[in-house]
Amino acid sequence: MTKPTSMRRTGIDIVLTFSRQFLAGLMQLGILLIVARVLGPKGAGAYAVALLLPMTMSQLLNLGLASANVYFVASRKFPLHQAWAASRDLVLVMGPLGLTVGTCVIVVIGDTVFPGVPQIALLLALLIYPTSLLAGIVSGLFQALQDFRAFNIAVLVQPFLSFTGVCLLWFTNNVDIITVLLVIASAHFLSLIAALALLSKHTLLTAPSIAGMEYLRPAIRYGVKAHLGNILSFLNYRLDMLLVNLIAGPAAAGIYSVAVRLTEQLWMISQAVSTVIFPRLSAMEKDENARRTFTPLMARIVLWVTLTAAALLGIIAQPLIQFLFGSDFGSAFGALIILLPGITLFSLGRVIANDFAARGWVGINLALAGLVLLVNTLANLVLIPAYGFTGAAFATTLSYTLSVVVRLTLQKRLVNISWQECFVPTRNDLAMLLRVFVKVKT
Repeated sequence: MTKPTSMRRTGIDIVLTFSRQFLAGLMQLGILLIVARVLGPKGAGAYAVALLLPMTMSQLLNLGLASANVYFVASRKFPLHQAWAASRDLVLVMGPLGLTVGTCVIVVIGDTVFPGVPQIALLLALLIYPTSLLAGIVSGLFQALQDFRAFNIAVLVQPFLSFTGVCLLWFTNNVDIITVLLVIASAHFLSLIAALALLSKHTLLTAPSIAGMEYLRPAIRYGVKAHLGNILSFLNYRLDMLLVNLIAGPAAAGIYSVAVRLTEQLWMISQAVSTVIFPRLSAMEKDENARRTFTPLMARIVLWVTLTAAALLGIIAQPLIQFLFGSDFGSAFGALIILLPGITLFSLGRVIANDFAARGWVGINLALAGLVLLVNTLANLVLIPAYGFTGAAFATTLSYTLSVVVRLTLQKRLVNISWQECFVPTRNDLAMLLRVFVKVKT
């Protein structure tokens, strides 16, 4: 049974992490709002697609070390300095490799893969990749240490600097896709410097490479499976945007990006919970009863809080889109409504995925990610030509729903946690939330 003090600490960490994500989400939404207002649907689409490249490269070339670091350091299987040394050396190899591969993709097939997006914008956006790669690994180390104060500070710096810089461009009438991407690339670099400064309080940044050698084999064995699963999941998140741009054009991608951005704000809830509970669940390796109680509790809370937020968003979305983005983006409302059920259910699925990963079952998450990507790809290819970006929204909700159904079924068979335990709130849930809230307030 999870101790009340542990639950209070978990609740406080979740509230603080959610607050950071909420602020970061508002600032990212503000950047998109400025770009959309100034550059219109086509410019907003080009901006969104340009950022896909560095984010995709970060996902492709991190080899899952961020997840492995959380698992092995939180469970105390390896010390922090070994995980850091191995991660740092990996980035020294993967950074130049990614820049080379990304540049070749842009120069050789950029016009085909990213139609309507200027080549210079793609090259500039690619500069975000190496700093994003290392920053993700560093933040994962804070997560493994359960130092969520440092974690939240490190992750908040980049969107704050980006938003501030883009606002200055707006006030001085200098907003164009090149200057916006230059500001964002600079913000990523400065935020990495801040994260490294925070990490230096926990470990020596110049730890010798030999310290990480023993760690690499088990970390890569675990990390590669988690990595492939993360790649497939990331592609699943962003495949619809890429296919909308390819099939329907940048303007449609720009309108659809508004629906995606607004609905994905709901994921801040499950992301905050997942960030906190993954190292907690990993640390429960020898206490199955605690983990068996903790996981469905978190699943219920995430589901019902996200469902409530989704209902509120559905009510205000139409006037909100018109007010924030203008009449040119009004058709995003239909796609948003279609996305809401899938986004809500997938939030619950994230909790189960973290439970599987904390048990070392990253292979299951990998297989499920592959299944969902296959369904999402086929559905998008069928529905986008017929229904445009609305078809992409249908495909996304279909694939997310399938993912949750399969996860719940496997969870029942493997650890005997029923669907009901993850869906139906209990009498004690509200009391527990109130205790956490009172603790935070005081």
